[in-house]
Amino acid sequence: MNRITIHHREDVCFSAHAGRHQVAIDLPEGHGGQDSGMAPPRLFVAALGACAGVYATDYCDSQGVDYRGMRLDIDWETRELPRRIGHVRVRVELPHDELSPAQLDGLRASVVDCLLHNTLVHPPELVVDVVPTAASSIATAAAAACDDGACCRPLR
Repeated sequence: MNRITIHHREDVCFSAHAGRHQVAIDLPEGHGGQDSGMAPPRLFVAALGACAGVYATDYCDSQGVDYRGMRLDIDWETRELPRRIGHVRVRVELPHDELSPAQLDGLRASVVDCLLHNTLVHPPELVVDVVPTAASSIATAAAAACDDGACCRPLR
């Protein structure tokens, strides 16, 4: 099984560690954070977009399509009851080549087949284990209600 370790830094700031890579995760200042990294929902959507990009480049390679300078725009919205990311649109922009209708369909199918999209369509089993430690004392930061999806806190 793969592992990513999340370390609490301060307030609502965390760092994620996987192998030799590290990512800062924080909430915006108006939501109790210091804006020192992407908020969890934005990181989630960014990971989905990057995954789609990897699958798009693989498809382009298989078709001899130049993807240098490719851009993906990922638009998303939150929904309520339960609070979640409820709509995502991935726009793939290839600046160099014209694609045939069959290639456009193939590129769409490839992006839709990315690992993270498949994970959303077929949700994993989520198991939460809480293991208290003697040295654990975490202060909770007060935050404003989040209405733009910038943070992952529940609305208050």
